[in-house]
Parts: sequence; C-alpha cells; structure tokens
Amino acid sequence: MNAQLQEIADRVDTSVEELVAFLDSPSGRRLRKHLATGLILSVPLVMRLPWLRRSPIGKLIELGGGTALVVKLAELIRDWERTQDGAALPAMPELPPA
Repeated sequence: MNAQLQEIADRVDTSVEELVAFLDSPSGRRLRKHLATGLILSVPLVMRLPWLRRSPIGKLIELGGGTALVVKLAELIRDWERTQDGAALPAMPELPPA
C-alpha cells in the first residue's frame, strides 16, 4: 500500500512540475492570456446564473464584490511569472502605503 501511495505522489509531483513548465512556456502564456480574457468577459453572464448565485461559493463571490474578485483572479492568472528558484507562486500585487 505504501509503495502505491509513493508512486502516486511521485507521479503527481512530476505532473505539477510539467504543468508549471508548460504554463511558463510561450504556449502556456497564450493559454493563460486567453483564459484570463475569457474569465473577465464572462463574469457578468456567469454571475447571473441562478444555481451559482444560490451556491455558497456564489454567495461568497457576490458578497465580496464578485466581479472585482474574479477580475483580480484573472489578472493573477494572466500575469503569473515563474520565480528564479523555480517556485510556481503568483506575483503578489503591491499595495499602496497606509
């Protein structure tokens, strides 16, 4: 059982590394750009879906200023850059001083 779990973990780790490498490639950048654009353009339509508005995640999005949150998520997807040490962390937006 432990050997099977270790094999699954190894495969997932390899897959994540391959996914990050793809997302950092020119094709991955195009995909991220198109995904983000589609997400931004579809927000008004998606937020009108009755089943989404009744769901807990839909209520949370609506409560938190849904459109702004989804647009910010799309911008993070679009602007993501791989860091020098190879970590796949999204760039954090800079906040103005308080």
